Amino acid sequence: MEQTNAQLAAIVRSSGEAMVSMTPDLVITTWNAAAERLFGYAAAEVIGHETTMIPDELRGRFEEILKLVRAGSDQSYETRRRRKDGTLLNIAVTLSAIRDSSGAITGYCTVSRDITERLRAEAELAVARAECDVRADRDRIADDLRDRVIQRVYAAGLTLQGIAARTGGGEVTARIEEVITELDTSIAELRGAIFRLYGRTEAPPTPRLRDRFLELVTSMVDALGFTPAVTFTGPIDEVASEEMATHLLAVTRETLSNMARHARASAAELTLTADGDLTLLATDNGVGLGVPGRRSGLLNMRWRAETLGGTFSASTASGGGTRVEWRIPAGG
Repeated sequence: MEQTNAQLAAIVRSSGEAMVSMTPDLVITTWNAAAERLFGYAAAEVIGHETTMIPDELRGRFEEILKLVRAGSDQSYETRRRRKDGTLLNIAVTLSAIRDSSGAITGYCTVSRDITERLRAEAELAVARAECDVRADRDRIADDLRDRVIQRVYAAGLTLQGIAARTGGGEVTARIEEVITELDTSIAELRGAIFRLYGRTEAPPTPRLRDRFLELVTSMVDALGFTPAVTFTGPIDEVASEEMATHLLAVTRETLSNMARHARASAAELTLTADGDLTLLATDNGVGLGVPGRRSGLLNMRWRAETLGGTFSASTASGGGTRVEWRIPAGG
């Protein structure tokens, strides 16, 4: 028995966890080295005294846990204790009753360990998860803006372009063109918002003309019923100014709108070339130009070319279908 007690005492002394025993009146009777390190009190300072480490605001909870232990249930819980220097320490505690052979409580034993680092890690993980959730929400919103909202604004621009083509010029057409320009500006602003939602703080670069051209063609696939073939030749992004790009995209939009509404085509090819001039060549296999109601749109495309010092032509190809060529000087 003496040997067993000596072994138990040695385990308590050498344990890395703070082990404390108390009388039924909560007077401390043993205090190991780990308890000294954890709470800052030397054994001589606490043995024979009732514990003063329980903060006032937690004393009620401690009494409730003590009642459960007295009823026969060991309790493991997380709480805070006040160290000798006055700081509060987050700990995990197991509180058990010490009983004699008849089952009467002769004292209590607590085993405590510091959980400060674990709680800090959990808090950092929770913050990281929250940040991931926020980023995921931002990415989802950005994707919706890019894939849905921008396409709808494009579609609105196409609809207005078609209306403008049928108004025959004048003040109404000019006003519609202003609205189309506003829609183009809104698309640029949406791109900036998407850029920021993706978490970038620097100013978003202007999208390449190739990308904007492909996006416009893609937005018309449903209306056309097929995917046009697209070919790029030459340094398009290097030679096209923003003014040139704006007019080119408007002409492309009008061309595709005409195909969708009038051409009855099943295939089309668009070629964008930079070779001293910036040239858009669009061909389809539809019914050609002999369809009423397309002239005002053609006049609008001609006006855009001439504004930049270029040329425009539209004709029925010898093998059927329509051939549209829009050409402006690359320095225009």
